[in-house]
Amino acid sequence: MSAVLSTPKRSRTRAADLYLGFLMVVLLGYTLAGRGFAYIGLPPLFIGEILLLTGLLVMLRTGGIVATLSSLPGTLLAILIVWVLARTIPFLGLYSFDALRDSVIVMYGLFAFIIVVVLYDEPERLRRLVLAYGSFAVLFVSIMPIVYPGYQLLQSQIPIWPRYNVPLISLRPGEVGVHFAGIALFVLLGFRRLGPVQLALLVVGIAMVAAHSRGGTLAIVVPLCIALAMVPRSRQLAPLLMIAAAIVTIAALLNVEIEVSSRKLSVDQIATNLMSIAGSAETAGLDGTKQWRIMWWDKIVNYTVHGDYFWNGKGFGINLADDDGFQVIDEEEAQVLRSPHNAHMTILARSGVPGFLLWVAMLGSWVAFMVRAFLLARRHGDRAWARLFVFLLCYWLSIVINASFDVALEGPMLGIWFWVLFGTGIAAGLIHRTEIEGRPDGRTGGRAPP
Repeated sequence: MSAVLSTPKRSRTRAADLYLGFLMVVLLGYTLAGRGFAYIGLPPLFIGEILLLTGLLVMLRTGGIVATLSSLPGTLLAILIVWVLARTIPFLGLYSFDALRDSVIVMYGLFAFIIVVVLYDEPERLRRLVLAYGSFAVLFVSIMPIVYPGYQLLQSQIPIWPRYNVPLISLRPGEVGVHFAGIALFVLLGFRRLGPVQLALLVVGIAMVAAHSRGGTLAIVVPLCIALAMVPRSRQLAPLLMIAAAIVTIAALLNVEIEVSSRKLSVDQIATNLMSIAGSAETAGLDGTKQWRIMWWDKIVNYTVHGDYFWNGKGFGINLADDDGFQVIDEEEAQVLRSPHNAHMTILARSGVPGFLLWVAMLGSWVAFMVRAFLLARRHGDRAWARLFVFLLCYWLSIVINASFDVALEGPMLGIWFWVLFGTGIAAGLIHRTEIEGRPDGRTGGRAPP
C-alpha cells in the first residue's frame, strides 16, 4: 500500500528532474549556437516554446504554485503578465504571430514561475544547477574564444535553415559577453577554479567582446565591479589581472590586430569603444549609432509620457521601427528591426506608462530581494549562500545592461536566461530563508548550496 501511495510523488519528482535536465540542455544550445539554435522545432512551436509549455505542465503537476507568489517580485511579475496580455490579445487579429512574438519580452517570465516551483519543491536541484554551471563554464571558456571569431570570419559559409535563411550558428557579441561575465563572476566568487590557460582564454574572450560591442563591454565590467565590491576577497583575482595585463601589454607592443567582422580586435579598438561609452569617439559609426538610439528613445518618451499613448502604449504586434520612423536593416541579423535597442523603452512604447512602472517596480523589487538575501546570509555566516546571491544578482544585471543597448530580452537566447536567473534568485532566497528558520536557535553557517 505504501509503495502505491508514494508512486505519484516519485512520478512528479522524476518529471521535474527530467525537465531541469531539458532546461539545461536548451540553455546550453542558446549559448553555443545563439539564434540558430532557436529555430529548432516545428513552427509555430520552436524549442523555446516547447520548453515553456512542458515547463508549465511540470509546474502544474509538481504543485507549489503558491510559492511563486510568496515574494513581491513574483507578485509584481504576475500583475505585469496580466497587463501585457491585455495589451496583446486585442492585436492578435491584426498582427497574428507578431503580437505573440513581441509579447515574449514579458511572457517568458513564466519561466521564472516554473523554476521557482521546480527548485523550491526539491532544494537539492539548486545544487545540481550550480554544479552544472561549473561544467558549462569550463566548456564555454574553452571553445567560445575559437567559435566566436570563427563565426564572424566564416558566417557566409555556415549552413542555413532553408525556410528562415538563418545560419545554424548565429552569435551576437552582447550575448557572448553576458556569459563571459557570468563565468568571470563564477570564478572570482570562488565557485570554480580555472587554470592559467583557461584564465587566458577568458581574458581573450572578454577582449573580443570589448572590441566588438560597447554594451557588451559594460555588461561585463559593471557586474564584476559590483561583485568585487560586495565580496572583495577572491583568490583568482590576482592571477586573472596578471594574465590580463600580460596579454594587453604584449598585444600593444606587437600592435596585434585581428579582423573580426566589421571591427578589428586590437587594443586601440577597445580603447575607442571605451571612450565612446564615456563621451564622444572620433568614429562616425560609433557616435552615429548612439545618436540614432537617443533620438528614438526621446520620441518614445514624448508619445508615451507626454503624449497620447500614456496609458496603453502602442500594443504588442506593431513594428515600432516602422511606426516610429527608425527602420534600418540589422546588418548582423540580416533582417528588419522591430523594437528599439532598449528593453525598457520597448516596454514603455508597447505597454504605456503603467506597464513601464510595473516593469521598473518588478526589477527593483527583485534587486532588493537579492540584496536582502545576501545580507541575511552574511549575517548568519553563510558565506557560500552570500556568494551565490551575489553571483545571481550580478549575472542577471549583466543581461539587464546588455538589454539596455541591444534587442536582447525580445528573443529566447537571452530572454529565457534572464527569467531563469530571476526565478532561481527567488527560489534560492526562499530556500535559504526556510533553512534558517529550521535551524536551532543561534546556529549559523548552514549547508552550502554548491
